[in-house]
Amino acid sequence: MLSTEEFAALAERVSQEWGNRHLDEVLARRAEVDDQLAHIAGLAKRNADHYDQIDELTAEGQFLDGVIATQTRKAKAARNRQEYGSLAVRASNLESGDGGGVGAPAFIRRVRSGDDTESPAQVIQRMGNPWAGEGDDSAAGLIARAHAALEGLSGRLTDGGAEKLAGLLAERSPGPGLAEVRTEEHVRRSAALILAATSPFYESAFRHVLRDPLAFRSGLGALRLSDDERAAFAAVEIARAALFEDTSTTGGGWMLPLVLDDTILLTNSGSANPWRRVCKTVSTTAKTWNGVTSAGVSAHWYAEGAITSDDTPVLAQLQVTPHMEEAWAFASYEQIGDSNLGDQIPKLMDDAFSRLESAAFATGAGDGSNAPWGAITRATVDGSTGLVSVANAVSVFSLLNNIPVRFRDPGSGARPYWACNIAILNALRGVTAFTAATASIVDDSTSPPRMFGIPVVESSDMDGVNTTGGHKNLLLFDANSFLIVERLGTRLLYEPMVKGTGGILPAREGGWLAYRRVGSDAVAATALRVHNNV
Repeated sequence: MLSTEEFAALAERVSQEWGNRHLDEVLARRAEVDDQLAHIAGLAKRNADHYDQIDELTAEGQFLDGVIATQTRKAKAARNRQEYGSLAVRASNLESGDGGGVGAPAFIRRVRSGDDTESPAQVIQRMGNPWAGEGDDSAAGLIARAHAALEGLSGRLTDGGAEKLAGLLAERSPGPGLAEVRTEEHVRRSAALILAATSPFYESAFRHVLRDPLAFRSGLGALRLSDDERAAFAAVEIARAALFEDTSTTGGGWMLPLVLDDTILLTNSGSANPWRRVCKTVSTTAKTWNGVTSAGVSAHWYAEGAITSDDTPVLAQLQVTPHMEEAWAFASYEQIGDSNLGDQIPKLMDDAFSRLESAAFATGAGDGSNAPWGAITRATVDGSTGLVSVANAVSVFSLLNNIPVRFRDPGSGARPYWACNIAILNALRGVTAFTAATASIVDDSTSPPRMFGIPVVESSDMDGVNTTGGHKNLLLFDANSFLIVERLGTRLLYEPMVKGTGGILPAREGGWLAYRRVGSDAVAATALRVHNNV
């Protein structure tokens, strides 16, 4: 696996060499990378140099995908700016010449440094105003305006977050693999919600709520908002009610602005959750995510004049249900009044969600338990039942031998990983590949470590016991075949008066409740294989 320095150097090289090239050239190079990976995958024997090439080509492909996504968004933004240019000829958009214009350009502060966040006026002066009420509200117009908003806020959403949201603006998600199919009307409503929830006026209004939630719970807080902030709040609620089936508007409940929602900000590489870090993650605006799977088309050899067989693939529906997760935090009135605790609530809630999800993605019991399916729960149990620390790595080799090649070979589009508890990883460090060997099967020269060229991720929620008795403690899986689905939008409610013991007298405390929906499932059980110490 590439070292941190090699990874950074490759990222810099790709950025310098391909960052300013024409999109067609970048796409051509991306195709060449795929061809080279396929060539290596077709070799009967592969040596260490081949695996190094796989690492470098796979990483280059990921960097090129980032360049492609960025150039695609820029091209869309350029088209949008051209369309917005036509608005400049409107009399209502021209300065009168009497000194009543907007004046000098706003001073733009850094947008990634906490309190230096731009004001709504500064955002609009920098990138225009796709959130304007007089914009085009047709399906095409809303989608174009939503893309313009994502492009303008890409510095805060991150490229991965903007790309995830952009996937909701098409009837079929871009990129290879499974895709959710949506209707044109559903895409239009998704665009309306993304546009509303990225508005700088909505973020500004939401920060007022965090500073004094009690005032907004009583309704008086709205008096503190500007007309633009009140309109932004209304736009979010209208768009949310039109898109989602659950249209309840419980008092005190607010949707997090997308620039503050960590399901958007913390993409795979930025999350401490090992499953979110490596697995395929998608967003949806529906109650369930619906995709189609197939084992593929079969091919045959035929004699001259023989009748061709029917090789139509068998299609199966994959439905992933996002389940409700909630986090509750409370503090005394003194703590709320004497600190900026309210501003920290979104981050605190996300930390709680991350720990909850990490356990569910590993061992969750699925829909019947109102929780996501876990990778261990969905995995095929391997036939080898000995301890993973046994000499010659028999149990480890069994997993490697029995998982289908399409789920462990990067040349076939797979992203294979081992997953285990740190206790099991330490036990494996004492195992050699064969009797006379002196080196461990775990290669700690890279980060993360590898076994037989495949990265190992640590999951503290997996079983760490290495004795007989039914302990499923080592998993080999294709990260592209374990799907994490998020329903767009995290909601935050404020309770101004928490009751004490008995639920009668006030405890002089206020509390916040955050909730959102997340689900997960395996695309195919054979894509995940787990060892079981029987």
